Amino acid sequence: MEQIGKQVRLPFRRAFQIALSGIRIRFGRSVVTVSGVVLGIAFLMSNLTGQLIKKSIAEERDQRNTVNLMLSLIKAEIGEVAGRQIAVSTFGQLSPVEQLLLTQLKATAIVRDGPEAGLRIVLGDQPQVPVTLASLTAGMSQSVVIDSLATRAYAAGDTAAPVRRELFFGKESEDQLAKEAQLAQTEKFRNWWIVTISLLVTVFGVANALLMSVTERFREIGTMKCLGALSSFIRRLFLIESSLIGLAGSIVGVIVGALLPLLAYGFAYRFALVFGTLSYGWLLVYAVAAAVTGTLLAVLAAIYPAWFASRMVPASALRSTV
Repeated sequence: MEQIGKQVRLPFRRAFQIALSGIRIRFGRSVVTVSGVVLGIAFLMSNLTGQLIKKSIAEERDQRNTVNLMLSLIKAEIGEVAGRQIAVSTFGQLSPVEQLLLTQLKATAIVRDGPEAGLRIVLGDQPQVPVTLASLTAGMSQSVVIDSLATRAYAAGDTAAPVRRELFFGKESEDQLAKEAQLAQTEKFRNWWIVTISLLVTVFGVANALLMSVTERFREIGTMKCLGALSSFIRRLFLIESSLIGLAGSIVGVIVGALLPLLAYGFAYRFALVFGTLSYGWLLVYAVAAAVTGTLLAVLAAIYPAWFASRMVPASALRSTV
């Protein structure tokens, strides 16, 4: 009686070649599947990159929030700032927030002394100044002084002191910052929820595409099995194919997902600030993590299609008319 020989196990290199050939033959379907991975990973990477940029430019963002509060107080006094005449006096060094406020005022309002000035803004870090409040508003249409320093002392001798306001109230700032922190937490939760949903959609999209690929390849799978291909070899083919699709889609998704927030924040906060403060080490870590996540999700999505293909009976697969 003749002894049955051992089944030949094809090397991984051969399985890789067959999987690559399958992707080339079904290039259109592969592009659609890769696009699903690209979208999911791009959304994940843009979320991670956006959070990293926000941390890097937190000081600049806080300064802008403070200036917005200051502008709100100014608008409460004179209405819309655009086109209005505002007088500005500086005593001492200007803080970065005051410099940013002055820049924004000069971009919209007419910053100069004159009788049409609706109010005077006092900036600087000098705690005591040798002038009176009345002298600052002499000849102006309104006797209103808005001071950036609540503890600033003016010279004595005012008989009819003008109305004085502080640009920035501590209580208002604490409430505003608490609201911003709550909104940031809500936004973070919403972003991660959307990312999770998009990744799940990516998994189901890859799984559906590979199941369709199995259906189209019934005869091919049956032929390979009749020629001696093991079930493990069939599973390996689909897992390799999914990993290649996942890797390609993840790399493109990482690039797109990193570039979009960099460009968006660059236009909003200046490219020099964004690229100068960004932590490139963490950006690389996030890129690798997103690429690995996309590849693993694609392989995970291929487990059931690969199992289904490996369980096919050769005779049934060859009789298929699909």
